[in-house]
Amino acid sequence: MATQVDLVSDLIKPTPRQRVFMHEVARKRYVLFGGAMGGGKSRSLRWTLVWLLTRWAAKGHKNVRVGLFCEDYPSLKERQLSKVEIEFPEWLGKMRTADHEYKLAPQFGGGVIAFRNLDDATKYQSAEFAAIAVDELTKNDLNTFNFLRMRLRWPEIEDTRFMGGTNPGGRGHGWVKGFWIDRSFPPEMEHLKDDFVFVPSKAKDNPHLADTYLDVLRSLPEHLRKAYLEGSWDIFEGQCFTEWDSTRHIEDLEKVPPSWTRFRSMDWGFSKPYAIYWYAVDEDGVVHVYRELYGCREGMPDVGTQETAAEVALKVKRLEQGEPISYGVADPSIWSRTGTGLSIAEEFTKQGVHWMPADNNRLAGKEQVHKRLRDGSLKINRSCRGLIRTLPTLTYDPFKVEDVNTREEDHPFDSLKYGLMTRPWTPGVVKERPVRDRWNRDSEGGGAESWMAC
Repeated sequence: MATQVDLVSDLIKPTPRQRVFMHEVARKRYVLFGGAMGGGKSRSLRWTLVWLLTRWAAKGHKNVRVGLFCEDYPSLKERQLSKVEIEFPEWLGKMRTADHEYKLAPQFGGGVIAFRNLDDATKYQSAEFAAIAVDELTKNDLNTFNFLRMRLRWPEIEDTRFMGGTNPGGRGHGWVKGFWIDRSFPPEMEHLKDDFVFVPSKAKDNPHLADTYLDVLRSLPEHLRKAYLEGSWDIFEGQCFTEWDSTRHIEDLEKVPPSWTRFRSMDWGFSKPYAIYWYAVDEDGVVHVYRELYGCREGMPDVGTQETAAEVALKVKRLEQGEPISYGVADPSIWSRTGTGLSIAEEFTKQGVHWMPADNNRLAGKEQVHKRLRDGSLKINRSCRGLIRTLPTLTYDPFKVEDVNTREEDHPFDSLKYGLMTRPWTPGVVKERPVRDRWNRDSEGGGAESWMAC
């Protein structure tokens, strides 16, 4: 059987970078390949699955099933099924067109590659695969990834594998970048971090690409060129905050000087996550986001912790104990009452945590973020993981083209813009709004209505 493995290896003819990818797949459980366009990602996924099946067959594992997934059927047909018809020779196996499954010939172990789409990953709840490959992984959310990796099981095979090929961008950009590029994992996945490997690939690594295609990539606008030619994970098509630069905007702030003005902001959520941030403004008007309290379920970015306002208020009090917090702003909706009980704002006030209604003009708030990122007058402490993870990955709304896509994880952004709207940007100097008097009046019982009337 070893000769059959060698025969398939000779057939694949991997490029040097594709060979590195296959080498890592042999070593590690979760391997991502890509970064830029034209690196041969899609081809690598289908042929590496063939290679794995023959390796397992050589160890006596016959008729093993693996899965190759795309985000929808048109993409599956274009990027994979149409290529199989051209690349896979007749002697290797046969495609069963009725169920989109390719079965290797008996002399290669009879393994099966199931080609599937991810319009609804729960369709595969009872499926089992020894290996899963996802083409354009960033087009899928974290829940899809977690669901698929639960399908990684096969009798007597311990070295199951998950592979992804992708470019930067898409709704899954944040979590993919977090795991494979930034090496940032939730506590329950820390023990798996050494199993995650990223193999970068650029167009220039693919000797089969025509020079004319490389010329096209070089002629793209700067943000697209950096993403698709250079493989930058900080810039991608559709990105809202293209000014983001982790080297400029992330800092390690261990202690806030006592002379800096401090305040906080909140975007409330119960079933959805809440996001609370603490800010300090230095002598030059630079706003430093120095603390984060993000009520998000681990591994479920759009699911809240369902903590009550009173519970969250106690957390806020503990975190800022002894700090001179000048004021706090929150989404005006927390003053609404849906029944006969207290409003969310009143629940916080009852625990001694006071808020004022924020200016929730979405486009004006977004512009404040743009301006401060542009001139570097916004710094985010490295401990604010939720904000750092989500802000650079937000994309534009396809229907409200000037606004952020609210179907993405935008809770940290909403809280941030509430905070920045209280410190309007001006070139070189940040003007301070006269909020302190309004804060005192609200704290002394003036209530939300008296603040809004000012």
